[in-house]
Amino acid sequence: MNDKRSSEKPIVPPDKSSEFERNLFTSCLQGLTESISTDVVLSKKLADLEAEVLKGESISSPIDLGKEIVKLNSIFIEEIKKIRESSRTLQDELEDQRRTSITLAEKLEQSQAQALVDPLTKVLNRAAYNMRIGQMVQEYKRYKEEWALLTLDIDHFKKFNDEFGHQLGDNVLKLFASTVKNCIRVSDRVFRYGGEEFVVLLGRINSEIATHLAEKICQTVERSYFVHGDKKLKVTVSIGGAIIDADDDELSIFERADKAMYQAKNNGRNQVVMDL
Repeated sequence: MNDKRSSEKPIVPPDKSSEFERNLFTSCLQGLTESISTDVVLSKKLADLEAEVLKGESISSPIDLGKEIVKLNSIFIEEIKKIRESSRTLQDELEDQRRTSITLAEKLEQSQAQALVDPLTKVLNRAAYNMRIGQMVQEYKRYKEEWALLTLDIDHFKKFNDEFGHQLGDNVLKLFASTVKNCIRVSDRVFRYGGEEFVVLLGRINSEIATHLAEKICQTVERSYFVHGDKKLKVTVSIGGAIIDADDDELSIFERADKAMYQAKNNGRNQVVMDL
C-alpha cells in the first residue's frame, strides 16, 4: 500500500449534515469496516469516525489513498443503490395503497348510489326522495326560488295486475317510469314513492311550466302502449301538483299535491289537478 497520506480534509461539513447524510455515511463506514476488519489500525480509525458521525459532529481524518478510498467509494455507491431501490419499493407500495383507497372509495360511492335507486324501474327511490325534499325546502327558504312537486298514480293498476299478472305489471311500471323521465327536464327528478305511485320534483319552475309538464306526462302516458300477445295494453295516470310557498314544509307540500291527485281521480282519472 502506498505510504503517502492525504492531508486531513472534512468529510462532512460542520453543522450542515442532515440526518439522512449521517445515516448514509454511517452505513458506508460500517460496510467498509466489515470489509477490511483484518486491518486493526484502520478498523479503529473507522470506528472512531463512525462514533463521531453518530454524534452529528464535524469529522476529519487522514484516509489512506489507494485501495481503501476506492473501496469506500464502491461501498458508498452500493448503499446509494440500496436506498434508491428501497425508495422505489416504498413509492410503489404507496401508489398501490393510493389506488386501493380510490377503488374502495369508488365502490362505496357506487354502493351508496345504488341504495338510492329503485331496482325495478331504475329511478330514485323513496329514501332518495326523503333526502332531496328536505334540501329543496331549505333552498327555497334561503333563495326563494319556486319549485313544484307532482304526485302520479297509475290508474286501475291493481286491476291490471290481477288480470295480467305481476310480471306484466312490473313491465308497466318500468315503461311508465321511462316515459315520465323522457317528459321532464334533465335537472328534474323522478322517484318511485311506493307501489304504482311516483313523485316528480321540478326545480326552479313557475306554475305555468309546471302545469305544462304535468299535462305532457299525462298525455304521453295515455298514448303509450306495449304489446302483449295480440293485444295493445295501455294505462293512464292521475296527477296532482303543488307549487312551494312560504308556509310549506316537507310534509305539507306533499299533502297538497297528493290531495290534488286524488281530486283528479275523483274527477274521472287520466287528468291533472294543480294546487296553485
